[in-house]
Amino acid sequence: MTEDEFFNKSTQATSFLIAMANEVIIKESPVSFNTIGIRIREACGITKGGAKVNERIDYIIRATRVKPAPEGGTLFFWRKGDDPMAYDFYRYPADPEDVRQPQDIHPAEAACAMLEAIVAEYGMPVESAYVAGARKLGLTRMTPAVKELMEHGMDILQNENAVTKDSSGMLQGNNVV
Repeated sequence: MTEDEFFNKSTQATSFLIAMANEVIIKESPVSFNTIGIRIREACGITKGGAKVNERIDYIIRATRVKPAPEGGTLFFWRKGDDPMAYDFYRYPADPEDVRQPQDIHPAEAACAMLEAIVAEYGMPVESAYVAGARKLGLTRMTPAVKELMEHGMDILQNENAVTKDSSGMLQGNNVV
């Protein structure tokens, strides 16, 4: 699709773009609003955002009629029938170019990555769980945004009683998953 076709508000062009957004949601759920917009722009050969582009993408994503689930300041879209509270896997990027930004990763994925690391090591300190979980998501630096993501993931693990601290302060998996 060309840039001109992207801005064409005909029913056919719009329907195609809505279908494209729905496909991204199905393939990448949970997926952030930002990531859906990036995928659409890339598919249409649009390299830069801007008010006009963002307005069109906003319309297309909202036209999917998929209700977003806010998580912090980010809107995430889930495939129909997916339950954020039952999410039990994470995505490691196959290509270093595909590493998502921390704000584009749902905390449930961070929780799954950390839990896998904690169980594999038969326990670890909280900070080590943050680092190990971040690596499993392809994140190599513990920036403030990455740490915030991992903290939200840890909140999920603790709220679901998936981990507890033992007497020496080490996190242990509770075999709840």
